[in-house]
Amino acid sequence: MGSCSLHVLGCGDAFASGGRFNTCFFLKTPKVNFLLDCGASSLVAIHQNEISTEDVDVIVVSHFHGDHYGGIPFFLLDATHKTKRIKPLTIISPPGCEQKLQELCELLYPGSPLLKNIDVHYLEFNGNDKIDESIFRIETSPVIHAPASLPHGYKIYVDEKVISFSGDTEWTDNLYQLADGSDLFICECNFYDSKLKGHINYLELKENLNRLNSKRVILNHLGEEMLENLHKIEIETAKDGQVIDF
Repeated sequence: MGSCSLHVLGCGDAFASGGRFNTCFFLKTPKVNFLLDCGASSLVAIHQNEISTEDVDVIVVSHFHGDHYGGIPFFLLDATHKTKRIKPLTIISPPGCEQKLQELCELLYPGSPLLKNIDVHYLEFNGNDKIDESIFRIETSPVIHAPASLPHGYKIYVDEKVISFSGDTEWTDNLYQLADGSDLFICECNFYDSKLKGHINYLELKENLNRLNSKRVILNHLGEEMLENLHKIEIETAKDGQVIDF
């Protein structure tokens, strides 16, 4: 077993509150490297952190909102024209990602062969699902967010480590399952005390913290209300540019 690291490329919300990049994490392991979501601003964050798109083997998408997968066309643009990527790229997502990316790439760069010159493998999950690959496994669970975005949380089992990610969601007991037994649980927390559909607030999360069976919980997707109340927060919050070794 080797060491793993999580690079926080972006932990902001859809509005880039506090000047933070959209959600994107680079998970580096001895045998395979992941992007956990790839929001619209992710390519900028990738370069700022001196990571190459060539370093990424797998992109896992929690749901189809632009601040979580809208950066993939720019990732592909870089991979096609800058690094001239040859090795395959795997994209794991809820159903329909291939068609959505084809349409999105054509809208953003009409006629550009962003998906024709790269060997992209698509794997799909839906609901409580499992994807078993030779060197990693992913388990997924539905969460509560905008239904049309097909929201899910997921757990990645790799190199004897377990990394869990809630995606965007309001409180659901499925978070217990997602966090259970993880070395690191990245959990959305958009608000401090406001109750809005599709997102968790800090006070609600704090009440349930002792039932989240994870070695380490870190909060993601922080909105303006959370940022204004950081002095009250007792749970670790993610920061752009942070590197977590585990």
